[in-house]
Amino acid sequence: MSTLRETVYNSVIKIHRETNKEWISLEEIYEEVSKKRPIKNGKASIKSVLQTHSKLSDSFIGPEEFILKEKELELYKSIYYEQIKFINHINIGDIFTREKIMSLFKVSGQSGIMKTNSLNCLVLTTSEENGVYFDSKILDGFITYTGEGLIGDQTLTKNNKTLYQSNENDIPIYLFSKDKNKKYVFEGRVKLCNEPYQVIENDSNGVKRLVWKFPLSIMYFDNIDDNIEDEKLDKIIDKINDIENEIYIDLDNDDELEFRDGKVEIRKYRKTNQKNEKTKKSNYIANEIIKVKQGYINELRVFNYECKKLMEAGALEQVKKMKDFFKNRKDNEGYDILSFELNKDGKYIEKYIEVKSTKGNEGTPIDITFTEVENAKNKNYYIYRIINSDSKDRYFKIIKGTDLLNDYDLISTSYKIYSK
Repeated sequence: MSTLRETVYNSVIKIHRETNKEWISLEEIYEEVSKKRPIKNGKASIKSVLQTHSKLSDSFIGPEEFILKEKELELYKSIYYEQIKFINHINIGDIFTREKIMSLFKVSGQSGIMKTNSLNCLVLTTSEENGVYFDSKILDGFITYTGEGLIGDQTLTKNNKTLYQSNENDIPIYLFSKDKNKKYVFEGRVKLCNEPYQVIENDSNGVKRLVWKFPLSIMYFDNIDDNIEDEKLDKIIDKINDIENEIYIDLDNDDELEFRDGKVEIRKYRKTNQKNEKTKKSNYIANEIIKVKQGYINELRVFNYECKKLMEAGALEQVKKMKDFFKNRKDNEGYDILSFELNKDGKYIEKYIEVKSTKGNEGTPIDITFTEVENAKNKNYYIYRIINSDSKDRYFKIIKGTDLLNDYDLISTSYKIYSK
């Protein structure tokens, strides 16, 4: 068991991290410490630890770990409060140097898994060029992360053990990915989402060995309460409807979707305003509903855009086929819209359109399925890329299937396995 001093220290850090409060009362610290261990002499013991390590206190012995607001007030904060505050406001997509990460999180060394006792957290890094560590790509908020240890079998010791026990010990984990320019992109806070397991891979000498794999998920939506009372659920549903209707009305107006010519310039990383913070269930449900409606509305805009072109050209038969398909389409078609265009011989041929919408700007990467890639190879296939999809400044660009295969990098991010 940790010492009382360690428990008090980590409790103050945790309260800062979870509440963003600067000054914390003795009562709050006592309540947090009580969750983790029995306390002899109650608040007096905790106060003694705080006073002993606060410079302003008459009982200060050192080292300094806390700041006392005033002698007469029982309000304290960690000496690392400013770092914690800054970390709490890092955006997913923010870019750092390794030196900045080491300074900010109080870590040292070149390990992929770094433990900081100062801030009681883990910092993980993954790379485009993993070398001996075969981490998976980040897909839909998930990554399979490889434990540390270059030579021989990896063991559940040191940082591997800390990562293995992170859920049990409530250790926050921050994930960064390193690009080819040695810049580190913040991917978000992560947590173990499944049981770690072992596989056989080569070590740095090319020798087969056992390595540990840690399934991690990015914590976009944390602390979701599944046991909400009916009355609270009704309020949530009302709030969802308010948000849904407001955004739906904003998007479902009569303005046309603007087409802009030119190649879609997609970069690997982007800055985003999304913050790695706790989100209530009401926001999660509302966002999912809004996402579905926005997707349909954007598909409808592209459908109307294509219909208008064909109507103006007098292709009424093709318009009817378009409407029939759009009305009766299935989820597994592999494309969203059936349209038509003239070929070199002046005859109408089928045109298969997949609508890809992103809230972000043009540089935001997009996901594509195996079926969609196959369609790009074998059909007259197009991707209509809608940019700034949920704002009034939305517009779209077109990627031809042939251009998709020739002008863009397709990165494989997942596999399915079957018995031989």
